[in-house]
Order: sequence, then C-alpha cells, then structure tokens
Amino acid sequence: MANLILTFNKQVIREYPFDKDGITIGRKEDNAIVIDNLAVSGFHARIDRAGSEYILTDLQSTNGTFVNDQKVASNKLSHGDNIVIGKHVLLFLASDSDRVQSGKEEIKLPLDRTVVLDTVKQRELLSKQKVVPQAPRAPEKIGVLSFIDGSGLGDLELSKRLTKLGKAETSEIRLTGLLMAPTAATISRRPSGYAISFTGGMTKLKVNGKVVKDSVQLKDFDTIELGSHKFQFYQKEIKH
Repeated sequence: MANLILTFNKQVIREYPFDKDGITIGRKEDNAIVIDNLAVSGFHARIDRAGSEYILTDLQSTNGTFVNDQKVASNKLSHGDNIVIGKHVLLFLASDSDRVQSGKEEIKLPLDRTVVLDTVKQRELLSKQKVVPQAPRAPEKIGVLSFIDGSGLGDLELSKRLTKLGKAETSEIRLTGLLMAPTAATISRRPSGYAISFTGGMTKLKVNGKVVKDSVQLKDFDTIELGSHKFQFYQKEIKH
C-alpha cells in the first residue's frame, strides 16, 4: 500500500495510507487529507490510482500544486516525490509491489528513509522462470458518455486516464451552468473499469438518483446527473 507523509517545516504531521482508488487534498473537511491553511484551496488537488501508477491532478487551485518544485496540472507520481501544497509538503511513498511493477530501483528519500527491494526483486526474478499459461485476452473496451439532456454533446469517449468535467477551459468535457464548478467531477480510467468522483462546488453529482460525495465505480447504463446535465455511461469494444 502506498503512503503519503504530510510535513510542515520538515516536521512530520501525519502519515496517510493510500487505501482508496482516489483521494482529494484540500482545506475543507470533506477531503481525505485536510490541510487547514489559507494558502490551500477548499479542494486543492486529487490523486488517483491507475494500476501501479498514481496520477496527481491540480483541481484549479488558487496557488497551484507543485511536484519537486515544478508546477503541474497533472503528473504521474514516482516513489519519493515531494508534493508541495501551500506551505505543506506531502512525501509520496509507493508500495513495494508498485515500485517493482514500475521498474523503480532502490532510492534514498527525505526523512532518512531507505527502501530495500532486494527480497522483492529476487521473488520477481524467480517467478519469471516459471511457465505460466496465458489466459485468453479479454476484449479491450472504452467508456462512453451519452448525453440525454438535449445539450447536443452527443456521445463522448473516455480515452484519457483522467477526464475532467466542468466549465473550465482545461476540462476535457465542458459543461455549462450558473453553479457549475471549473472542475465539478472527474472520471478515472482504471484496470477495474471507470470511476466517477465529486471534486467539490455547488453542483450536485448524482448516479442513478443518489448523491455522490466521494467516488463510485461506474457500471454500464448508469445514469449520471451533474447540474442540469444528464448522461448515461456504457462501455464498448475497441475495434483494431
């Protein structure tokens, strides 16, 4: 399991295990990681897990999100990255299995932490020597949003790992509405399928009539409402 260590002035405040597929970071209490500082936006950033990878997304924050002193809008995290939010720093520590899958070598981290992967690597090398029969490959699918609200948006494919919905110009799916947030929701593409997450604002997110305040896994023909917009989710096979 990956971990995030929150620090301030090089002092450890708290350690957060990454035990969900996605978490939000911000000043409001609805976030998984709450940073009570005026330099931090209500919903400042989000981290989503996609297989062995973790994707950090800035949620249109006022002061921006930085990884290793570089301002980012969206960034794939690596073991040992420092995420700077306001005056706080989150140290990202990937799990042993995630580091093996991503091919990361042993590295030395801040806070005098060193992760030794020798035993894990040895098991991985031994497992590769065994002949494992391959299961039939399942057809590759892609998610689709089909708008049924008369907005004229039609059917939109969810080809990216993370799709932002809102009125901001940087949103992959631009939605209108007086109370629509710049980023009102995100849809993440994961090995297990697609999940939609509420990212904050006055506009309610509903899936099959139920209000969603965190994340929910999407199933074929789920009906999604976001403000005045209404659309259905389904998956279709990709033709090669």
